[in-house]
Order: sequence, then structure tokens, then C-alpha cells
Amino acid sequence: MHTLSKRVAVPALLLFGPTFLGPAFVGQAYADTCKPEDTSAEYKLVFEDNFDGGSLDRNKWDTEFLWGPGIIINNEQQYYVNEGQFGYDPFTVSNGNLTIAAIKAPFDQTELYLTSSIYSATSVELLWRTPAGAVRYEVYRNGEFQAAVTGGSYFEPSVREGIDYAYEVIALDANGQAIVTAQLTINTSDRPPTYPDEVFSLNLEHKVYSGKTAEITWDPPNRAGRFEIKRNGTVYRNLVGSVYASLYEDNLDADQTYRYEVNVYDNCDKFIIGDSVTFRTGDGNTPSDTSVQRLVIEVDEYSKTTAEISWNAVANAASYDIYEDGVFIENTDARSVFRDDLVPGTDRRFRVVVLDSDGNTVDETGRVINTADNSFALNRQPYLSGIITSYNSFRFLYGRVEMRARMPKGKGLWSAFWLLNAYYKQDEPSDPEIDIIEAIGDRTTTANQAYHYMIDSDGDGFYNERETIENRSFINDFSADFHTYSVEWSEGLLVYFVDGVEVKRIEGDIVSDEQMYIIANLAVGGWFPGPADETTPFPAKFEIDYIRVYQR
Repeated sequence: MHTLSKRVAVPALLLFGPTFLGPAFVGQAYADTCKPEDTSAEYKLVFEDNFDGGSLDRNKWDTEFLWGPGIIINNEQQYYVNEGQFGYDPFTVSNGNLTIAAIKAPFDQTELYLTSSIYSATSVELLWRTPAGAVRYEVYRNGEFQAAVTGGSYFEPSVREGIDYAYEVIALDANGQAIVTAQLTINTSDRPPTYPDEVFSLNLEHKVYSGKTAEITWDPPNRAGRFEIKRNGTVYRNLVGSVYASLYEDNLDADQTYRYEVNVYDNCDKFIIGDSVTFRTGDGNTPSDTSVQRLVIEVDEYSKTTAEISWNAVANAASYDIYEDGVFIENTDARSVFRDDLVPGTDRRFRVVVLDSDGNTVDETGRVINTADNSFALNRQPYLSGIITSYNSFRFLYGRVEMRARMPKGKGLWSAFWLLNAYYKQDEPSDPEIDIIEAIGDRTTTANQAYHYMIDSDGDGFYNERETIENRSFINDFSADFHTYSVEWSEGLLVYFVDGVEVKRIEGDIVSDEQMYIIANLAVGGWFPGPADETTPFPAKFEIDYIRVYQR
């Protein structure tokens, strides 16, 4: 169903030596994927939810895409609501069923819903909705008038990266009276990162700090379980875990040539990738880039209460004065500040002042942290709906996956039950996706199945061509009653079923051998169903009786 075009970065807390990539996922329960599947054995139940409680089991289900809140794909029109957002809960558990309900997004006609789109380091656009009675708007930046506009946007083509700009938009009625005012702080460093297509690699590098010290660094694959380090052909270290991204060496011989090999294995001790680097510390230190003259601050938010600000090295910098909400906090030679007491909706204002060795100011700038989720306004989506995924609770390789459900009828409604590769756009380049059922609301007698994967047709190492095998099978109105939808997935074989009857079979090496997780969602609009219209009934309800996974 959903082929995504973005890879989202995992925030990193950089430590000297091994690098910690943020907190590990808590409470993951994986099926046994290291032992080969026993095709002669009977299926046994390994994961299920019969939705017998009074609420959605948050230990089994996440309620947003792994890539972050509000991500828009396939030109869809809904925002997937996470718990506690916008006063709406799309998930209801009652009488042994989970209902995912989509509604028209309720907007307060007295609000501007001011937000922004950041296009580059120097360009940004203010966006807002039109409140009742507004005919024009005045835009201010840092208290100074910028423009009067009549539409719901204002484009700013030349701002400085890394600087906070405080904007205010005032909506005026026909008499020039202010109706409503909204403020927003924008920093172009907050723009989403871009990830160009690249060949899967460790990006193994080295840095020489002195005749005795050096550091080997790499990009750890997402599914790494162990890093085997060889030095001059002999196994030197085994780093067990997924978070290692460097090895710091402090007792080297300046006259000796060293060859380091890094070989990465997954949790089943299957080889993923390896690389090597050769150097001699006696050749001198690795040059560092000291040409940066301006201070740029970045923000990494790890949760609603925790975040870190970090900044680049500036030429001639000796230390940094840190201010929080106008109060001096500390002088430090580090380049980051971590906070774990943030309150969503409350601005925390930081200022960093760069000092040289004589205590003179080299540069300074500030950042505002607010962990409140503004992506509802950001995406400006006309519908609210829900998604459940087992990413943090259950990933598996091979098995029988089944759902019993009733999907809604209506133009533009797109219900789906599918499996997605657990390492999408990371270290599994084929990025397979198994769509068990896709139900288009105005085609209620058609059950759609599909298998998507990426290929490298020209052998250049870039998996950037999408292949799809699709199937359409007849069904007795999926909106009128409950039906079962399942797939049996084994080595080299996918078999799709509707109500226990086989409807499609896919065989061969193209079938995924990568861990997957479960997704069920109700989308509105998009390239497949087309947009909803005035005939579409809301709330639209996707009702699920159970979801189960069996393995042999």
C-alpha cells in the first residue's frame, strides 16, 4: 500500500568512543527468527490481539508511523492521530472489536493555526488558515512590520540559518480591526533532512588525533547485533549490541601501519556488511575544519520532555556561555546541552555565546525548544484517522498473518492490512512490502493484494526501481460483513487468502527474507482511491475483530 519516499534520521547523542544512538526500543518482543522455519511443523500462535479489553493495548500497538507524526504519503488527506492529540481518539475497543474511525477535521474558525514550511537554509513560508471574518493580514518579524497580505501565506526568501526569528501574524476584518493574533518562532535548521539515494555502505573512516591516538568511525546498520573488529588480520574486539559507531584507540605506535576491518553481524549472527581502513598515525593528524565562522544550533527532540541542543565548531572558539530563559547557566567547552524537564506547549529559550581564549565574544545565537506537536497545523489535513503498527512490540520472519475485519464503504476511503520491512530505507535495499488486503471504499466487492519491492536493474548499487505484483479478487461486499484476510509467508513463497480461499500465489527469490511488522490503517484519499467527496459518510469505521500471527 504505502511506498514511502523519505528516510527519517534517528537522533544521535554523540559520545567520545562508541556512539550511543538514543534510547533502545523498550519492550520489543520478537518471534524466533534465527532458527530456520520447519515447514513440516504445525503453525502455532505467537502473537494476537482479540481486542477484548476496554481500550487499545499500547504495549502491542503504536499509533503513528515510525517516520514521525503526520507524515504524508501517497497524496493522502488524513492525519494519523496519536494518543492525546487534538481532542480526538480514533480508536474504540468495544464488544471484542477495535474500531478505527476517520472524521472530518474540526477546525476552530477563530484560530489562525499558524505554522511554517521550511524550504532551504535561507527560505521559509508562513502558512495559516483563514479565520471567520478575516480579509487581510499583517506580518511582523522580531517586532518589525514586514508585509500586508490577503492570502493565507507569506514567503520569506532570505533568512540566516541557525537563527530564531519571531513572527507574528495579525488577522484583520474589513474595518481594519484585529480579529486574532498568532506568534511562531522559526529556525531554518529545523528543516527535514534530505537523504539522496546511496549505495548501502558502512562509510568507514578514520581520524588521527596524535601519534598515539586515533578513532575509527562507521554508520551502524539498523539491524546490527555485533561488530567484529580486526586489527592487522586478527580479531581484536567484539562489540555486542546495535549502538556502536566508533572505536577510539589511545596506545598506538606512530611508526606502525594499522589495518582495521569492521564486520557487522545481525542478532542471528548473519553477516550484513564489512569494510576496512588503513592508516599510520605518524603521518600526522587528520585536519579538522575550522573555517566555520558562524554559530548554528540544532535541536534533537527525543520525547515530549527530553531534547538536546548542539552546535557546530566555530573558528577561535575556546568555550561557550549558555543562557536559558535569559539566565546564565554555565560556561562549557562542550557543544551540547541536554534537558529532560521540558513541558509540551511551553517555550524554553536558549542562547549560546561563543568565547575565544581571552573571553571575547566571537558569535552568539539562540534557539527555542517546544516539544508540542504542531504537525496537525503543519499538514493542514482535512481528515483525522488512525493507524496501528507492531513495530515496537513484534517483528517476525515468516508465518501466517490473519485479520478478521469489516471495512467501510465510501468514496476515497482506503482501509489496509499489511506488512512492512522493519528496516525500511536503511540496510535492506529491496524494501519489501506485503499488502494482505487493501479495500477501496467505492469498490466493495474487490479485495486488492500486492507485493512491492525495489530492484537494482543496472547493477550500480542503487535500489531505486519499484516492482509490484498485484492481484484483485472478488469478495461479497467487505463493508456489509466481517471477512478474514491472511497471507502465508515462507521462504520463497507468499500465498494470499480471503475467507480461507487462496486468491494469489507468488514464488521465487523475490519473496522477502527480512523481518517485518504489522500495520492496519484507515486512509482517506490518495492516488489509489481518489479523494473523498460529499457522498462519503463520516465517521468512517474500520472494524477489526482480531489480528493473529502463527509460526512453524
